[in-house]
Amino acid sequence: MATNFLWFPGTGNSGLLTTAITLASTELVSLGSSAVVTIGTVYGTSVTGQGIWGEVYVTFGTSVAAPAPGANLAGWWLTSPDGGTTFESTAGFNPGPARAPDFIIPVSTIAIAAGVVAKAAGLVRIPALDFKVSVQNNLGVTFSSSATANPSLLLAPVAVQY
Repeated sequence: MATNFLWFPGTGNSGLLTTAITLASTELVSLGSSAVVTIGTVYGTSVTGQGIWGEVYVTFGTSVAAPAPGANLAGWWLTSPDGGTTFESTAGFNPGPARAPDFIIPVSTIAIAAGVVAKAAGLVRIPALDFKVSVQNNLGVTFSSSATANPSLLLAPVAVQY
């Protein structure tokens, strides 16, 4: 008998397996256009609730000047085949790994007000292996900095019933 694929009530809220995970925050402050940052924190299935899919989004803590046409944030999951000791290399590559990004967050070309949220295009597959995150700022402008409100990159693992 066929099974319906449904959003399953999670423990976080309304279908999330966990509450949203902050992948990067202060690391994005003053990140220049075309610059890449790799976040040192290692994430694994215990943090993501063993989720297969997630919503990735960025919140802008402070206002940002009008981004260039085609503005986006590109991101890669840098996976570790040995439980968090070694990771996929970005050495010698500009901007990131020599492959397509794992997620892209398109951003409007109008000035971004503080508190604006932008979401990745579609659900993003969460790695089964331990991973770090690498992000490239393709806004055409530098992320703003503030003593009180930092930008944040978040992952919200979703629960799907099979």
